[in-house]
Amino acid sequence: MFLHRVAVLVSPDVPLQVGMESRRHFCLHSPSSLERTPLQYTVCVGRNIRAVHQEALQQLSPPSRVLPNMDILWLPFWKLLASVDSGPKVERELRTFSNRLRRHQLGEGAISLNEHSTALLADMDHDYLTSRKRGTSKRQTRDFRDLSLIKLLNISITLSPFLSVDTTQFHKSLLDGTEAYWLSLPVAPQGRLVPVLTQWRGQFCVKLNISNPEAVSWFLDRVGLLQARLGMEYILLEGAEGNPLDLGGGDQYIGQLADVAARIEESAIMNAGTRSSHKPVFVRMPPLQSDWSSSGLKGLIPSLLHHTLLGYNLLIPDAVGGSLSGDLVTDEELFIRWLQIVAFLPVISFETPPWVCGEDRHVTGSLPILTSLMDIRNIHFTK
Repeated sequence: MFLHRVAVLVSPDVPLQVGMESRRHFCLHSPSSLERTPLQYTVCVGRNIRAVHQEALQQLSPPSRVLPNMDILWLPFWKLLASVDSGPKVERELRTFSNRLRRHQLGEGAISLNEHSTALLADMDHDYLTSRKRGTSKRQTRDFRDLSLIKLLNISITLSPFLSVDTTQFHKSLLDGTEAYWLSLPVAPQGRLVPVLTQWRGQFCVKLNISNPEAVSWFLDRVGLLQARLGMEYILLEGAEGNPLDLGGGDQYIGQLADVAARIEESAIMNAGTRSSHKPVFVRMPPLQSDWSSSGLKGLIPSLLHHTLLGYNLLIPDAVGGSLSGDLVTDEELFIRWLQIVAFLPVISFETPPWVCGEDRHVTGSLPILTSLMDIRNIHFTK
C-alpha cells in the first residue's frame, strides 16, 4: 500500500484488517474477534513514490517467478456436468460431449471433470483390472477397455486433499499405521493422535497432512497413477482454504498445497492462493452469480483487477455466465455479454454449452458470436 510516498510493510503472519478512515487516512488494526496480537510492520518513507516502491521491493526480496505450462492460455475449458454413478457412464458422457463440441467446431479445448467424475474414472480402471481375475461379460469388458480412449482427449481432472472416511484407502491407513497422513489432534494431553473429521462435499472426511513428507509422496504417487490411467493435461486442486477446528495454522495450508502443486508435472490449477503468486500454478477466480449485479457480471472486472493487484497474473476467470448457483445459464443475452468480456482474457472457461438454449436457436444466436470471438482469440493468442 502506497500513500504520499510512504510504504507500510506488514508481517504476513499477523492477521489484520485494512481500511480507510473518513479523512482518507490509511488504517491497520487486528480483528477484535482474535487474540490481541501486536502488529508487526515497517514504514518506508521516500522522496517520491518510485523510490519508496524500489525500497519496499528490496525489503520484501520477492522470489523469482517460475512459469507453468503456458499452453493453457490457448485452450478454452469446457466443464462436463455429468450426473452419473459409474466410470463407464462418465466415459460415455465424456465422448458424447467431446463429439458434440467438435460437431459445432468447438473441439479445440480441455474438458474439465469434477472430483466425483475423476474418482469414478479412477475406480473404473481398478474395476477393470479386478474383473480380469473374476471374469466379466464381453460388454462389461468393452466398457472398461474404453478407458484407454480417454487418453486421446484433452481433459482436466479435479483432486482435493480430502479423503472420505467411508473409503477403503482411509480404513487401510488406520490398519497399516499411516494415519499420520491426515491432520490429527491428540485424544488427551500427550495422548495418541487421532485424525480430525471434517466435512467436504457433504461427506465426513479427513484432510491430508501436507507437513508430512510421506503423505505428500503418497499424494504425488496417486497423481502419477491417474496420469498413467487417464493421461490428463491439467489438474485442478480444490479444498486448500480452511483448516479443521483447533488446528490453527492460519492460511499456511494454502501455501503448502501450492508447493505440492508446483511439483506436479502437469499444469496445476488452484482455487485459492496465498503468497504463492511466484509459483508455477494457475489460480481459478471465485465463482460469481449468474446475473447482472455486482455479484455477477458487474463484479467480473473488479475481481480480476483485485487478483492482479495481489500479484496473481496467471488467472482463470469463472465460467461464462457465472457458476455459483450450479445451474446452467439460460439468459442468452447475459451469456453473450459475459462472453464478450472474457474473450479478451488469456484463459476462458465454460460451464454452459451454447446449445442449452436449443439446437435450432443457438445456431443463429450464441454460436456464431462464440465462434467469431474464438477466432479473434486465436489471432491475438497465437503461439
